Amino acid sequence: MQTRPLANGFAIEIIGIDVSVPLDDSLFADIKAMWMEHRVVVFKGQSLDDDSLADFAERFGPLFVHAQSSLLSSKRKEIMELSNLPDAERKTVHELDWHTDQTYTPKPVFATMLFGVVAPREGGETLFADLAGAYASMPAALKARIEGVKAVYSAEPRPRVRETPLTEEERARIPDCTHPIVRTHPYLNRKAVYLSPLHMARIGDLPEDASFQLMKELTAHATQPAHVYRHKWTEGDLVMWDNTSVMHRRTPFPPDEPRHLKRAGFYLPDELAVPF
Repeated sequence: MQTRPLANGFAIEIIGIDVSVPLDDSLFADIKAMWMEHRVVVFKGQSLDDDSLADFAERFGPLFVHAQSSLLSSKRKEIMELSNLPDAERKTVHELDWHTDQTYTPKPVFATMLFGVVAPREGGETLFADLAGAYASMPAALKARIEGVKAVYSAEPRPRVRETPLTEEERARIPDCTHPIVRTHPYLNRKAVYLSPLHMARIGDLPEDASFQLMKELTAHATQPAHVYRHKWTEGDLVMWDNTSVMHRRTPFPPDEPRHLKRAGFYLPDELAVPF
């Protein structure tokens, strides 16, 4: 297995692996360990349908099904369609602010995978911020303000943050929840700031204005160039990342520029699924 560093010691490309075919246990264990260490892993030149993408994700853990049912594949409910193509039921066409997937659920999804089906020629990149590296480099004074503090995460914390607002049924299924803002990796004992600006409603006992001000300070620190990997999509790219230690965002792209990604994810075992 060959690897290539992509950004600042936390994102790598794994070369020469076809994830559409069964991998032997030893190779799979090496891939999993490499992914957890580096947080973001890219596999290029993949050819995946819904079943093979779901099968690869399920090798890591129980499959995740997103709450926004109108974005799910008609073939496999575990696969989410992020598309602006003419046949998309619910088009994704705009940029998306920094966030960590499903922080607003009691047992957030452990990892997310995106597979590039149609890649835009301009824009629509995915940026990843290393929240473990950001915590390690955080100034002591800022770190002291969040140690032992919990935050409230919400699927819709602020007006007009979603390009595709939740339906009433979806909203009823995902009430706000609380998690520590400093999260420990369940396997590596590595700490990261558990940051999701798109989903954070309040930090500790701070009022809303002060919460958002602290969130902005944390975001500014975490998204410095030293902590960010920018992925420009090509067809056949598979990118997976660790939601305990990484947040991401989507950059804007022209509305007439076709873009289609498929998304899958998997959970931690129940005994490790609640952030700590």
